[in-house]
Amino acid sequence: MNCVIISIGDELLSGRTVDTNSAWLSSQLYRLGIEVTERLTLPDNEARITEGIATAFQRANLVILTGGLGPTDDDRTRRAIADYLGVELETDPNILKTIRRKFSERNSEMPETAEREALVPTGAKPLNNSVGIAPGLYLKIGDDKHLVALPGVPKELKAIFENELSRTLKGAAGNEGRNRVVESFFTTGIPESILAKKIYDNLGKTHPKNLAFYPSSLGVEVRLTINPKSADDKHILSIIEQTAEPWCYSQEENSLPKIVGELLLEKGATLAIAESCTGGLLASRIVDISGASDWFAGGVVSYSNRAKAEILHVSTEALEKYGAVSPQVAAQMAEGAAEVFHADYALSTTGIAGPTGGTPEKPTGLVFYALHTPNGNLIRKNRFTAGREDHRLRTSQATLAMLWLYMMGKYQKHHWADGSEGC
Repeated sequence: MNCVIISIGDELLSGRTVDTNSAWLSSQLYRLGIEVTERLTLPDNEARITEGIATAFQRANLVILTGGLGPTDDDRTRRAIADYLGVELETDPNILKTIRRKFSERNSEMPETAEREALVPTGAKPLNNSVGIAPGLYLKIGDDKHLVALPGVPKELKAIFENELSRTLKGAAGNEGRNRVVESFFTTGIPESILAKKIYDNLGKTHPKNLAFYPSSLGVEVRLTINPKSADDKHILSIIEQTAEPWCYSQEENSLPKIVGELLLEKGATLAIAESCTGGLLASRIVDISGASDWFAGGVVSYSNRAKAEILHVSTEALEKYGAVSPQVAAQMAEGAAEVFHADYALSTTGIAGPTGGTPEKPTGLVFYALHTPNGNLIRKNRFTAGREDHRLRTSQATLAMLWLYMMGKYQKHHWADGSEGC
């Protein structure tokens, strides 16, 4: 089954909003055995949307539209679908009842315009939106065509897809989905080039066509598409799994903070953090995890030397003798965080994110990060030079990876491939 994704919204074309929905949908559809052959972006124009649907169905048997399902005048997707199908829009009483209930639960008065979100093209099946107001829509057209409309708000789109739509599409994909399984290995602490070389060296003369590498500031996802009934594919998968194992923290789309949190919960332990160069990013990534309060005690953004000294009890001597960006200060920051929050483990970051502030002795990109444990401190040094945002992301990931490796019992024997050094 092939698919065309149509993103709708003037804000997407003007650049005010970045379309992250299409990339996410493409990834999810691929795992269901559905290939996205084209992605289009169209304005909030009814005629253009109707024309886009017609064109898309010439190239694919599944068309997914995102955006334009809200209550305002510029939300034109419902009408465009009705025009394409040659049917009317009608108010679905069950949807309207659900919308009224949601406003009531929020103790909010329901505006008249919200009733537009209960309008559906004749024959459309509503897809429940557990996060927002506007439901998604699904229509089967003839024997082999499928039309889907989803809200443009990312969290609403993802909820509808994961809770309802994926099952419908998996059934529609039929044998294509069952004969294809996507296996992923989420790695961190090893560059794409080094990891790819290791994998291809171990594969020898075998070069699977469906092996792909997706690098980011947080690591590399290795993705392999296999036929689960093929012995050769299973053998290739086994080689890749063994090669990636030292750096692979998950085979699911789980973030490293989530993995670390699960390990802390298993041990009944707590974590605190002290940040300087990451400026709160590490804490933000942690509290993005639902239930983090069960294991995350708290954190301090100690950007100034005064904050390091007064809040985390970093010694004035260490700050004056070694400087804020040093292994000694990183270690004392972690110790101070553990003490302040009465935590079992603590992480710290201190570095020069750039583009200014570097010196010949301490160049831009230099960073020290430390882990305080019940058995002592571990400190590492690295240098990330791809810019300020990249520096913060890589530092936060490297710091979490240090804790992950320690809690997995891998730290001492780990094959370091990220250019870092122990201090």
